[in-house]
Amino acid sequence: MPSDALQPLFEHFRLRAQTFFTGNLCAVASFEKPQDHGHLHLVRAGRGEIRYQSGRKALRIEGPGLLFYPRNLPHHLVPEGPEGLDLVCATITFGLGVGCPLALALPEVMHLGVGQVGPLAELIFQEAFGTAQGRQAVVDRLCEVVLVHFVRQALEAGQAQAGLMAGLMHPQLRNALTALHADPARAWSLEDMAAEAGLSRSAFAALFKQTVGTTPGEHLARFRVATAQERLARGLPLKVVAYDVGYGSSTALSRAFRELTGLSPRAWLDAQRS
Repeated sequence: MPSDALQPLFEHFRLRAQTFFTGNLCAVASFEKPQDHGHLHLVRAGRGEIRYQSGRKALRIEGPGLLFYPRNLPHHLVPEGPEGLDLVCATITFGLGVGCPLALALPEVMHLGVGQVGPLAELIFQEAFGTAQGRQAVVDRLCEVVLVHFVRQALEAGQAQAGLMAGLMHPQLRNALTALHADPARAWSLEDMAAEAGLSRSAFAALFKQTVGTTPGEHLARFRVATAQERLARGLPLKVVAYDVGYGSSTALSRAFRELTGLSPRAWLDAQRS
């Protein structure tokens, strides 16, 4: 790719990993409650399967491997045999509120072999099962690097038929999306976006809707509000955030915010804190 289509997304929406289990799993572990985060399972050794609801076929686990659930897909980890499963589990979030559209663009379940992430997997296992001080912080950060590998794999393997990932894979739409994500504060017109893609207005609008599933304007508005949520959560003033994401005033941002979330920025922040 001539430009890095993923970097603007990672700049606006921080990938967050938080380890919550390291060790040997010898009984069924269930992940079925509605949550606003995904899960990452790094299996060091053992065998078993992952069972799903709604008739989805179970997934076999044999030896080392990495499994990623970008969104909350209810599942059960079922170890087999007396050795159980040696694994590391982490919760994963992509942004806040309306969230990073990247999470919605990824497949429900993704798998990588340890060889596909080079020495990262072994380093994670060494830290997680070791005794060094600060090991959880190290494992969390390494897991975030692993997530980039998963997103990269999805983009390079074409694991999307529609949505943002499909747009980023498209040779013309990719240029427009990358430019838009890199500078959401710009006063984008349909002509400007079409020019980035090298298309006419009508051709660009039709192709964008067909590939991404929304109009260019809808995507831009959603991206701006999602970026605003990330910055408000960091404590930046509403007026500053409004300027940073391309709205001329805090009133204009609040209006767009309410249209997408049903809440004012202040009410949304209060809900996050509670």
